[in-house]
Amino acid sequence: MLILKIFRAAEWQAMKRDGKTAGAPIDLSDGYIHFSTPQQAAETAAKHFTDADDLVLVSVHTDDLGEDLKWEPSRGGALFPHLYRELHLADIARVEPLPLAHGTHVFPEDLAGHVDPTRPQFQLFKDLDRDHPVEMLNLVALRSDAAYPEGHDLANAGLTGAEAYRRYGEETAPIIQRLGASIVWRGEMQAMLIGPTSEHWDHAFIARYPTAHAFLEMVTDPAYREAVIHRQAAVRTSRLIRCKPTETGGAFG
Repeated sequence: MLILKIFRAAEWQAMKRDGKTAGAPIDLSDGYIHFSTPQQAAETAAKHFTDADDLVLVSVHTDDLGEDLKWEPSRGGALFPHLYRELHLADIARVEPLPLAHGTHVFPEDLAGHVDPTRPQFQLFKDLDRDHPVEMLNLVALRSDAAYPEGHDLANAGLTGAEAYRRYGEETAPIIQRLGASIVWRGEMQAMLIGPTSEHWDHAFIARYPTAHAFLEMVTDPAYREAVIHRQAAVRTSRLIRCKPTETGGAFG
């Protein structure tokens, strides 16, 4: 499994020069080096590196860190990887720039994918009119193997991404029904006619909510917060596009 560390460019240059690092100031004060999983990295960037455009993303294999890597609760009780020793250049699997575009850091999709909304994206959703119906276009690509966080009851259960996503659907169905939401269209992808040939979506569907308030009520529901762990474990990357329903007809445009 890969875990990620974000460096400022000057910190990375110092590490390359010295061959090791004890981390950033927050790492030194806490006594360990903070890492994030690919699923956690976007929020880490938004929280600690807002608008920073001089970042480098470093990936490390957990298997190479042995018992010096501990999984400990941090934001909201989630388990984060913490390294209780210096990080060496020999530990690093890959390095790449972490560019900033329109206020959001752009992660390599093969690492972090698009699993959860970033803070700016979620704020944009909340800033739009909440009183009319919304239709959410979902495109979902699954992992072959589910990636539950260390310490979760299913972390070593050997579930596939499809099995984890099925659990997500089963546990969220009562919430969706209670809120008056429904799946109004579902399709099975057959071929990419226009678009990157590397993209394949395992699920394509449109969920309709009576208002945007209902969607926000869903994602803040305690039962949903428990169930969404299955989605995070299952999904390799996804697209979630908010749409306002408009008139249909017999012509394009």
